[in-house]
Amino acid sequence: MRSTFFITYLVAFIFQLFNNPSIAQQSDEKVDTAYINSKIDIVKSLIDVREFNAAIKLAKEARKLAKRIDYTDGVAWCEYYIGVSYFEITPVDSAFSWLRKAKSHFLFSGNIEGLVYLYNQLGLCYRRTNYNDSAIYYYRGAVEKAATLNDSVNISQGLYGLGMVYVQQSKYPEALKLFQDAFEIRQRLGDKYGIAAVYNSIGLLFWEQGVYSTSLEMFYKALPLRVELNDKKGEAYQHNNIGLVYRDLGYYDKALEHLRKSWQLKREVNDTRGISNTVMNIGSVFLLQDKIDSALLYFKNALDLKQLVKDRAGIAHINLYLGESYCKLKLFDKAELYIKEAIENYKELNEPRGVADAQFHYALLLKRTDRTSKAINLLLKIKDDAEKLGVLNIASKSYKVLYDIYSEKNDCNNALKYYQNYIALRDSINSSDAMRKIYATQLQSEYDKIVKQHLEQFNKQLQAVEEQKQARTYLLVIVSVAFVALLGLLIGLIYTMKQRRKAVEDKERQRVSVENQQKELMEQRDEIERQRNLVIYQRDRIINMLTDLGESMEYARKIQQAIFPSDKQLSELFRGFFVLYLPKETVGGDFYWVGNISGKIGFAIADCTGHGVPGGFMSMLGMSMLNDITANLKGATPGTVLGMLRENIINALRQKGHEDDSHDGMDIALCAIDRESRNLTYAGANMSIIISTNSDVEENERIIKISDGLLEFRPDRMPIAYHEKMDKFNEISITIQPNDTVYLFSDGYADQFGGQKPTKKFGYHAFRKLIADVKDKPLYEQKKIFYQTLERWKGEEESQTDDILIIGIKPF
Repeated sequence: MRSTFFITYLVAFIFQLFNNPSIAQQSDEKVDTAYINSKIDIVKSLIDVREFNAAIKLAKEARKLAKRIDYTDGVAWCEYYIGVSYFEITPVDSAFSWLRKAKSHFLFSGNIEGLVYLYNQLGLCYRRTNYNDSAIYYYRGAVEKAATLNDSVNISQGLYGLGMVYVQQSKYPEALKLFQDAFEIRQRLGDKYGIAAVYNSIGLLFWEQGVYSTSLEMFYKALPLRVELNDKKGEAYQHNNIGLVYRDLGYYDKALEHLRKSWQLKREVNDTRGISNTVMNIGSVFLLQDKIDSALLYFKNALDLKQLVKDRAGIAHINLYLGESYCKLKLFDKAELYIKEAIENYKELNEPRGVADAQFHYALLLKRTDRTSKAINLLLKIKDDAEKLGVLNIASKSYKVLYDIYSEKNDCNNALKYYQNYIALRDSINSSDAMRKIYATQLQSEYDKIVKQHLEQFNKQLQAVEEQKQARTYLLVIVSVAFVALLGLLIGLIYTMKQRRKAVEDKERQRVSVENQQKELMEQRDEIERQRNLVIYQRDRIINMLTDLGESMEYARKIQQAIFPSDKQLSELFRGFFVLYLPKETVGGDFYWVGNISGKIGFAIADCTGHGVPGGFMSMLGMSMLNDITANLKGATPGTVLGMLRENIINALRQKGHEDDSHDGMDIALCAIDRESRNLTYAGANMSIIISTNSDVEENERIIKISDGLLEFRPDRMPIAYHEKMDKFNEISITIQPNDTVYLFSDGYADQFGGQKPTKKFGYHAFRKLIADVKDKPLYEQKKIFYQTLERWKGEEESQTDDILIIGIKPF
């Protein structure tokens, strides 16, 4: 991939250099539209080889130049390609923002061609993010504007996009008609890429209807075209879709074979959005096989990716999958958490069918956890909602579960009533299934008719091409004979007009000149070859070094993550918790720890000097020392543990107070909880904690009341390192009440730059107020609010300042 990028970029640059000599003297001559257009052409070449970050950087440079000379079209095209690139590398909000800017500039300049491309791209963006009404609006706009330009390519693209939206809305006849129109245009243009896309879409249409044989046939027709075009992204999507068909048919090994091939190809082209879908689909296969641990691993990885690309519908699907998985493991608390989250997701998406499905799984959970009264009330609501929506399978299942509940209660009257409703609705569904099969047969007939029409048209075109080829062959023979005859006549005339001696001298002179030129060319060729080999060697060396470095950093991250406390360990120790851990680089200098301090539950977070690799080393050193100290120090308390930790750090880093000593160390907050007495003891080195509690605690210089029910415990102002002040660490104790929450945090969140001013920090005052605002909300929602607030504060342009770590714990 990298070599392809290098060659494409070089060819594009040389082409622009020869066609626009001003590029070579850009620093000395005035920037003009030709120079900006040359940069935009290179941006397009970078996007073609999926080098999106490089394309964004170059497009932003070109946009600045275009704005300097008031070149509105140039500004618009740069913004369009920036939006296209951002959509491919997951920042969806950024993509929409740039595309809207491009729209305003194209409208201002009256550039219809630009609006056609822009509307098709906006249609794709809205379709992929489940805003179907907006997608339809822009696809129709693209088709209408492209028609005024007689732009067949973009007309076909708009029709194809509309068809995909109609498939999502289950409007299959309308979708099939649009695919037919798009196919005719693309076949006339000889557009193999477009033909493959239509084959794939028709396959999806039949898959939605459960006509698996025709669906597979279409996917397998598209696959060789993708391979021929070296379209790895398209090939990945074909394998994904083939895998889904095999999954639904129950051929799980075959399904996993194709889904893993899809995953491999999507990683090669860095398609994060596509990877998230394939990882989720692999998890769904494992769930059907009752391989729950494997399914959970894939679902959680897919959820991280879905959150990254802001795929709201995908997040809802995965939350429901996770709820089903934990139900099978009988981890009902976790299952309830995820199913409730899925219900909220579907409500936000205004997807009543998804809400009904998720609520049905929640009702099953209530039944399994002996909350039958709540289950009955919910099932009654679900069956009413499902019948209104026409989702008869969910209504039928609701009646069946109601029958089961009343049967277990020996309530024969209600059991009989709901069983009769279940049987009646089941018969209705079977009738609907029969109608669906008839409808699928009609679709198959319509498809066969379309294929026959296209085959007849193709044969006519093939015959016309053969006739044209034969005519060109005859013409070529006539021209060749005439050329040979004319050449012979010229040679004879020259021979008779030139004297023999002069001809010999001329030939000799020419021979010498040719030999000299050949010699010079050979020397130049050797020098170019030498320089090319040197460049290739240096390039390969740099690529290998960067690859090795990246793999080493990733391995270091996995090691660091492995020694952090697991979610399972934290769940066993505390009633509830959340961890928001955002390292600035691959590995971080912030860490969190749990352990045993003299029979009490110990937990801590620390902020080591630096971040990245140096911070990562310090964090692992700190965790190792905490484990050793708490294991060997008898009668340990948080204060004595911090004192011993400081001593060990000073000895390990050989700090003696000299100017040339290492200044590394850490700030830390350490707590210990006695489960029987509910007493919490805290000691801190430059790191405070905040407790949300209903206890009445008297304020002093170490205990500060932030607001009603919110206390801050202040630390000792000395680090875990050599310092001019090295007193004993003081301890603060408090009795923890049920539902009290303890917040531990490093300084990364408060020190984050952002807002309206680039030099402004978020600040501890705003951070304390944020805790006061969210303290009464569920822990999972608190974590979401902390993350979303941070993202809004940073904005699009600001990068992360430092490692960020926030932990919220409900001990009881």
